Parts: sequence; structure tokens; C-alpha cells
Amino acid sequence: MSTELRRARNRQMVIFLLVCTGMVVLSSRLYYWQITNGPRLAAAANAEHIQNQTVSAPRGLIYDANGALLATNVVRDDVYIEPSQLVTDYPDAYQSERDTLVQKLHSVLTDTSLGTLKNALNSASPTVRIATSITPEQSQKLQNLHLPYTFLEPRTWRTYPGGDLASQILGYVQEQDGASNVVPQGIYGIEKKYNTLLAGKSGSFTAETDLNGNPLTVGSSSEQGVVNSANITLTIDSTIQYEMQQALTQRVKEMNAESGSAIVLNVKTGAIVAMAGAPSFDPNNYGVYAANNGCRNQLQVYSNPVLYCAYEPGSTMKVVTMAAALDLHLIKPTDTIDDTGTLSFADGTPAVSNWEGKGYGIETMTQVLQHSANVGAAWVATQKLGAQRFYPYLANFGFGQATGVLEPESAGLYRSNTDPGWSPSDLARQSFGQSILVTPLQMAVAYQAIANGGTMMQPYLVSSINSNGHATTTQPRVKRQIIHAATSKTLTQMLVSVAQSEHISVPGYHVAIKTGTSTIQGLPDTNTDASVAGYLPASNPQFVILVELDHPTASIYGGSAAGPLWANIAQQLMWHYSIPPDDPASLRP
Repeated sequence: MSTELRRARNRQMVIFLLVCTGMVVLSSRLYYWQITNGPRLAAAANAEHIQNQTVSAPRGLIYDANGALLATNVVRDDVYIEPSQLVTDYPDAYQSERDTLVQKLHSVLTDTSLGTLKNALNSASPTVRIATSITPEQSQKLQNLHLPYTFLEPRTWRTYPGGDLASQILGYVQEQDGASNVVPQGIYGIEKKYNTLLAGKSGSFTAETDLNGNPLTVGSSSEQGVVNSANITLTIDSTIQYEMQQALTQRVKEMNAESGSAIVLNVKTGAIVAMAGAPSFDPNNYGVYAANNGCRNQLQVYSNPVLYCAYEPGSTMKVVTMAAALDLHLIKPTDTIDDTGTLSFADGTPAVSNWEGKGYGIETMTQVLQHSANVGAAWVATQKLGAQRFYPYLANFGFGQATGVLEPESAGLYRSNTDPGWSPSDLARQSFGQSILVTPLQMAVAYQAIANGGTMMQPYLVSSINSNGHATTTQPRVKRQIIHAATSKTLTQMLVSVAQSEHISVPGYHVAIKTGTSTIQGLPDTNTDASVAGYLPASNPQFVILVELDHPTASIYGGSAAGPLWANIAQQLMWHYSIPPDDPASLRP
């Protein structure tokens, strides 16, 4: 073989080997990019032109009984800046550009200091939020300024048009800071109990997009629908709620009380017409009240004292004691005792005394209520009823049991003859409202049963729930029959006479009430809880009202401290609902 031919073949072999080597290298790279890193690159490519968006469900609305909005939603903008981009674009003139931007931002966001804005623009972060939930006017001004490195992000916020109106019923919504895809949570009250219904369920939208992020009409897309939130209508009447809240707050101040509560129940249905505590809070700015306490300065102000602030009811409990004895025909209103001011017991039970040891001599059972005599109530409980009869009535009236209206709720507390540590002294003292803890709602429900011919209704706060067009309405529900209708009528007549003796009246109406002045164990007798519970019109009861003041000092007695507020609320109810008078003679001059 010639030398030239050999050289030619060698060159061909070299070229062939080079080609083979190149193909091996190329195949390796193809394998690396397509097989080894293929899924990662595909995901990155999809991320550039496929967007997943969360579609939030607006939180459900809350209405009062007449359709007035108690809780709704508004869209407000948060303001963000891009500090790092400003540095990148103006490495040499950064400080000058920053100061100019700070001045323009401050001209609109006047509540944000110049120092705060400068610090934010000095940040190394890509984005910094400098203002939250600005007003629509501020949003418009910023848009008109066309400021660089500044953008607005709309966010839905919960708002309460009435401010503190019914706030301890509604609760509040805690926004999730900087996490728009996280559903805000209801805290306390209706917002908490019905959070799942009010929140609904967010949906999602996935679509191919162009370079500007706009969905392509010819691209593929998928959607998971939003589950709409429910709207809730309460039994609360905003007019009565407002009047009662204002009057309660004023009375707590006038009596120099630590706190107070009030509730109105519909006698026939058990619906809660109004329910308030003082002090209260504004759910639009709930964080401001984090250090504030409500009931007796012991509970957070967010808690509803009508449901959660248990107290010794004092003499309002005497009505329950009388109801049990009358119902069992163990006493009549005209039966008498000789009240010396003190009742002693042969079994070693500590003696029971009236307020300041005062004796009333021969008095009827009606006069026991008029005089609010501890001796008379203890005599009925210990000498007529006994533990075996008394405690079943106490349980049937609902004491020691949560109603389930809202959480948190106290069940109250008392010892019965089947509990460890019980003694006959408990029976004697419970008959006139000591050695037992009840909530204002429990006591109001007990009076509702008495007013309603002995029939206890389940108290309720939600009138209806409208979920995706499907409305569920709460129907009044009988809980149980506590006393006979005849007992209810007799007891009502006795309570009308109590109102007359206490000089608590509503012109044009017979009212049935009992006052309570309970002393606090371990504290001076001047440290009391003052209350009034009752209903009207007495001839055809429509509303139960309970008012309770914690530790008033301007006047310590139930009648003088809480009585005027009770009468005020009662008068407002009669006017508002145009209830016909059942005592027109009292209207004559």
C-alpha cells in the first residue's frame, strides 16, 4: 500500500474517531439535559408561563334581626416599596432618589413618619410593606402620583359598621399578616363559633400565561370553584342593643361599678333581643384592647360577661325557691312565718340572718319577697322543700348547665346533696342566692320560664343561616316545662307586688321583678353585686330583662343601683315594639 493511501486512511480514521467522540459527548449532554434534568427544566418552564392563583371566598355577612349589617367586608390597599431595585437603578444617586421618594410618600401616608420610610428604603429586601389598609382616598392619591418602586396590593378586611355595637356577641376576625392565601380566623363570639361557615372555602385557577402574566385564551386552564361563605342573621335588634349598651355603660360609670351586664330575652321564643357587657371594645381595632379587662377586671374584655361572668345572684334566686315550693303546693302566698331576723338550726347549720339582722315579724310569703328576707327564703328551703325537692328544681331551671348559645360560656357552679363537701348550710344559703354561681343568661332564662307559664324555651342568638341560597331558619324550641302555669300566674302576682314595694315602674305597665344585692364572701358587706331581674307586661309577658352591676359603690343595692337601668330598658322595649299598656290607669295625671 502506498504511503499516500496509508495517510489518507489514517486521516479518515482520525476523523471517524473525532466524529464518534463528538457523538458520544453530544449524546451524554442530551441525556443529561433531557433525562437527568428534564423534569426540573420542564417544571421551571411551566412556572414561567403557567400561573396558579388562589381565588378567595369573601367572608360571610352578619345581619341583625331587621337586616342591618353588623359585620361586612371592605377592600383596602397595602403599600409596598422595592428598596433593592432602587439601589440597582441608581447606584450613584441613590440617596437623592430615596429622599425624593420619601417626601412624596409621606405627603400621602402622613401617619407614617419620615424616619420609618427612610429605614424601609434602606432595607436590603426586595419588597417592604410600609402601610396597611390605607383609605380609598390615599390609594387614589398614590395612583395619581405614579411613584416608581411603589405598588399597591388590595386586601379584603373585616369591618364592623357599628363600631363596638354588639362586639362581645360578634367577636372579631384576626387577619393573617402577609399571607393572603391563609383564611383569616374568627376569634370569640359569632365569628369564632361559625368561622367555617363564614369563611367559605377558597378556590384556585391555573392557566397558561403570556410574558405579561395574562391568561392565554388558547392555552389550557383548570379551575377549582370557590365554596361561597354563608351569611348569618342574628336575633339581635340593633336599636335596642344600642340603647341598652349606651345606658349600661353610663350606669356603670354613674354607680362607679367595676363592670356590668344586661340581657333582654323574648319570653315566648327564647330569642336574645339584646345582650351587652361594659366595658366593651371596638372589633375594628381589637388589638388596642389587648390589655383591657372586663368582668370584675378578671376576664379579657373580649369575653361576653352575660355568658361567662358567673356571680352569686343574691335575692333574685329567692324567686326560684318560691317557685319550687308553690309548684309542689307546700306554701301559698298568704302563708306566714314569724321573722325575727335570724333563723337558727338544730343540726348545727350556721344561722341565717336578714340584711343587717332586721326582723319583719309576722310576714306572708309575698312579703318575704317584698322584704327580700333571707330568713323567709331559708325557712321555705329547709323546712318545706328540703334537699330532695329543692335540687331537682334547681337543675330543671338550668343552673350548673351551659346553654350552648356561644363560647366561651360558664356553666355556673353549686353543690347539691349528692356532691362531696355539701352541708345543709349550702341548702339554706342557696335559697337566697349565696353558695351558688350563675351567669346572667342562666338567671334570665329561669325568669323566662316563670314568665312563660312555666315553659322554658331554648335561648338562641342566630335567627337564620343562608348558605349558597339555602336558608336554614331557627325555630323556637321548648326545652322543658319547669312549673305549672298556675304557679307561674301566682308567682307573677307576687312579683308585681315586689315591683310596687321597690318603686320600680314603667308608666302604663304592670311589671314583675325581683332585686338582688349579693355580698361577696371574704369582702366587706358594702362590696356587692347589684341586680334586677323581671318581665313585662305582667298580664301578658313579652320580654325578660336582667341587669347586673359588679361592685357598685355609689349605691350598693340592687333596687337603687340597677333598678333605674332596668326600668329604662323596659320603657325602650315598650315604645320600640308598640306593646299595648296593661295598666292604663297609671298613665293618668
